[in-house]
Amino acid sequence: MAVSQFEPTEAVRRSLQLQQESLLVIETPIHFTSENHLKITYLGTDETFSQLYEYARKMDQLTFEVLGLGDYKTDKSSLNRMITPRQEEVLEAAVDLGYYREPREASLEDIGDIVGISPGTVGEHLRKAEERVFSELVH
Repeated sequence: MAVSQFEPTEAVRRSLQLQQESLLVIETPIHFTSENHLKITYLGTDETFSQLYEYARKMDQLTFEVLGLGDYKTDKSSLNRMITPRQEEVLEAAVDLGYYREPREASLEDIGDIVGISPGTVGEHLRKAEERVFSELVH
């Protein structure tokens, strides 16, 4: 693993400051393109995007181009790398059957019947997957 740190330009510093002051979320990683540009994915509401546009319009040093708009779809690959394929299979079955709904619509036994393992093993797989995913979210 390599970690680097850089001193941002004034334009980059201001765009990051805007993110901190608004409800915009920056999805990481931020990509550096071959044309010496930053490709940043922002998540937010129409109002926060309007604020970003107005902010950028007022700055001489900051220009941007909208490459696409749409609904946000999570990149499951980063979460999937945290859990084993079997844990993912059990977790998907749990979600599909309603194990995480309120009120709960499925039991560990129901999930075990679908994936072919005992209720105790289902619980173990779910706890391990939950621990890895939640630890990543919290830290």
